[in-house]
Amino acid sequence: MQTSSTKPYYISRSAFQWILHQSLVADERYTFCGLVGETHAQNPEQKGMIEKVAMVKDTADIAQTLDVWQELGIDCLGFFHFAHEQAHLALVEAMPDSYIELQVQLAEKGRLDLLAFACDKPSSSVVKTDLDLIEDGHTASVV
Repeated sequence: MQTSSTKPYYISRSAFQWILHQSLVADERYTFCGLVGETHAQNPEQKGMIEKVAMVKDTADIAQTLDVWQELGIDCLGFFHFAHEQAHLALVEAMPDSYIELQVQLAEKGRLDLLAFACDKPSSSVVKTDLDLIEDGHTASVV
């Protein structure tokens, strides 16, 4: 059994639902992908909380979204896309050294799954990780 020493990631219910909803209404003319982020956390317990999401339709959207997020005090944590599609190289290159990749997968009987992978660029490691759901307005509890 493989264990991971990755930092914990959390996702707000609204961000989780938004990603899944966008996957259902995705326009097949565009690649389904986007960025996930967090506001600058004052509380260390909130570090790694995915609460911001943005769709990107092309490589210009990536840089523009990251610039706007920087002005608004939002840190990019990673990106999302369909599990059966390869992530665009420009999206991966725009990521910090450690990031999370979320893959939306259509499972049996129409069930949607959101799979999370902790990625580390310097070591090229990708480890499946848990993603804890946090109700909007609540904080992550450290055990």
